[in-house]
Amino acid sequence: MPTTNPFFSSTTGFSGEQQLLDDLTREQIAMFGIDISYLPRVMVNYDKLLHESTISAFETCLNIPMYVKTYDGYDNGMELLSKFGVRSSDQITLQMSRSEFNTYYAPFLKDYYESNGGLDRLEGVIADRPKEGDLIYFPMDDSIFEIKYVAMDTPFFQLGKGYIYEIQCERFEYSGEDFATGITEIDQAPVRTEFPNLEFNLIEGGVSTFEFQERIRIFNLSD
Repeated sequence: MPTTNPFFSSTTGFSGEQQLLDDLTREQIAMFGIDISYLPRVMVNYDKLLHESTISAFETCLNIPMYVKTYDGYDNGMELLSKFGVRSSDQITLQMSRSEFNTYYAPFLKDYYESNGGLDRLEGVIADRPKEGDLIYFPMDDSIFEIKYVAMDTPFFQLGKGYIYEIQCERFEYSGEDFATGITEIDQAPVRTEFPNLEFNLIEGGVSTFEFQERIRIFNLSD
């Protein structure tokens, strides 16, 4: 039976060729990437009916080198005005080495999840790859992004193997999650709102704005 030429095929390769591409991938990320904090999510109160956690906690972070694919700016970088205020729809695409993740981070995540309720693929608790729902702290503008999708076939199996995880992230919207990583910049970043960028008219006249962690008193002015 005829087959493709094993010496010139672009879809299959020897282990040495695959290792070479993997080494080049890791070298490129180390040279042109940035160190990004990866926050795995712990689902404290998992709802098996809705397949979602009503309470999520982020208690540790991992420093992972990643390449910023969207190097020329955020995708879909628009500010939307909704009935709940100004919503940012910034998106970013990052790439990390698959072999580095499996070697250095997957064993730690396995132990971490097992100490917080165990691994369960049916509940979305896995350790062998980055998963949707985890967070990324982007240090360039002190912001948090949520992983929406992890592509495992990009580029499409060069020499019959994948070398990167390409993660597509969107600006994180804080909704009461617990942050206790021990890093002040990360723990305070999610609860910062857009209020410092807005001005409000005061009853006694003039304009003012809120400051981060400012104490306020609310009065009932309906009467």
